[in-house]
Amino acid sequence: HINQTKREGKLNSMQNNKLSKLRKFDTPTICNGLELLDNKFKLNGYSKEKFFCLNPKIKPMIGYAKTAKISSLKHNIKTKSSIRIDYYEYVNKGNFPKISVIHDQQKNPVGSFWGEVNANIHNKLGCLGVITNGSVRDLDVIPKNFQFLSKTLSPSHAEVSLMEYGTQVNIMGMEIKDNDLIHADVHGAVTFKEAIIDDLLEAIKFVEKKEKIILDSCKTKKFTFAKFKKAFLKSQNLKYKNN
Repeated sequence: HINQTKREGKLNSMQNNKLSKLRKFDTPTICNGLELLDNKFKLNGYSKEKFFCLNPKIKPMIGYAKTAKISSLKHNIKTKSSIRIDYYEYVNKGNFPKISVIHDQQKNPVGSFWGEVNANIHNKLGCLGVITNGSVRDLDVIPKNFQFLSKTLSPSHAEVSLMEYGTQVNIMGMEIKDNDLIHADVHGAVTFKEAIIDDLLEAIKFVEKKEKIILDSCKTKKFTFAKFKKAFLKSQNLKYKNN
């Protein structure tokens, strides 16, 4: 049992190290790598609408989704009186790091589930931030380095309540299930499988190498179109191993 625990701890450590490597890149760079691995990522797996971002300058989030559905207006769905603490117990369990993913059933959210209290609770439960099509508030008292990516802002709770948790949600055009891996920053969010992390890191390295050739030609003080053209064509001739 002890050896099994050690092995699991070592695996978790290795996995978190890979996640830390991915956290060094912004979300567009992650998308570039994913598109190189599979064309399906050109139209799938990422957010399609603009978010309000509380902290544009902090490091990107990468973590496992803890999902829930709320309504900022009254609804007719019956829920257990204990649903709020049951939800917090759900968030407390599972892989670290985590990202809360909250879907507001209202097309035009009128109240915030997210503010000072829920940000502090989720922060202590291992979440790096929240991604929501709902609204947020209390922007001046949110824990440092806790991220809000939301559709809008609202000063009020309105009639907000939890409806369910641990189920599939759609956030700004992106389908997310419980425990899905997500990378997100000021640009938006993207989801992908853990199994491709090693390939993704290799693909990103290739994309950066290819882009550097062009960027170097543009950033030099001795720029000429002829030098740019040469660099551009050289970059275009580089082929990824899967292509």
